[in-house]
Amino acid sequence: MFKKLFGSLTGDNKQENQNYEQPQTSNDSYEDDYENEYQEAEYDPETLHGTHYEVEDFDNEVARRAEAWIQDESDNGENLDEKDIQNIYFNYRRDVYKEWNNCDSDQMIRFEHANSLKYTGIQTSGFVKVDENNPFLEPVHGVDLRTYTALCLKISAGVDYLEVCKAMGFEPVIWEELNTIWPQRMGEDTSFTVTTLFGQYYAENVTVPQLENLKAEISAEGQANLDRIKTDRYFYEELAGARQAAYEYGIDGAQWILENYGINLADFQSVAMQWMTEQNQNWNSEEIIEFSNYQQEKQKEYAAKFAAEQGGNIADDVEF
Repeated sequence: MFKKLFGSLTGDNKQENQNYEQPQTSNDSYEDDYENEYQEAEYDPETLHGTHYEVEDFDNEVARRAEAWIQDESDNGENLDEKDIQNIYFNYRRDVYKEWNNCDSDQMIRFEHANSLKYTGIQTSGFVKVDENNPFLEPVHGVDLRTYTALCLKISAGVDYLEVCKAMGFEPVIWEELNTIWPQRMGEDTSFTVTTLFGQYYAENVTVPQLENLKAEISAEGQANLDRIKTDRYFYEELAGARQAAYEYGIDGAQWILENYGINLADFQSVAMQWMTEQNQNWNSEEIIEFSNYQQEKQKEYAAKFAAEQGGNIADDVEF
């Protein structure tokens, strides 16, 4: 349960990405009348909109361009579905933002992350906005999402779930229901608020008073390695690559990390969420590509190591 859930949070499971096509137009009437007098824009810290314009004006300009394009398509006999319309707005929003702020693509992506709920209805890690009236966040048996996350952290760190239940003062059957209903809500919540907030709490390594005395055992070497992956991105990417390679060779990657580096699943995933959140908040495409390439290189190295330990790949024995 935990490994599958964590995979969806950190991107270990491959997911299909949407490809947005940039609308092309030769209609000069769509040219932007806005004159950008700012060489270096200042941004609102929450929305990342430029402070030199009103958000309403921005949204209106995006709508003006998008609706003109949609009308043009309709006049030409094109039937656009909802996804087509969303893509048109998506691309014009990018156009207007870059024009009005004279910014690069990295800043534009940071803006999209900060406003993902408003414009796409989907939350992004590092920019979670919580509605207190969200029914998906209602406590289950008096246990809210933050407390549920604390329970998951302890159990995935190796603390027996019976000890966790005892500390919380409820029967094991309650834990079973919690661990059914909360993941179910994550699957039903199309805004991904529950999933993203769970990941945020996980990155914060949250706890509750009842669980503070329950400690997972960790060796001095394990603690040193844990401290290192929190500050050394390359070391984290190496272990992430090694773990993925282990899974590909039928080895429990989480267990391999624990046995060889003394880092349990909960602590490793907490750090993974911390790096993902930091990456979303400070998007830098060059760094992302560099770290991704580094992880892939390390994954290949460890794959070769695991293959050698298992007697080599089957293809190695085939003569062509």
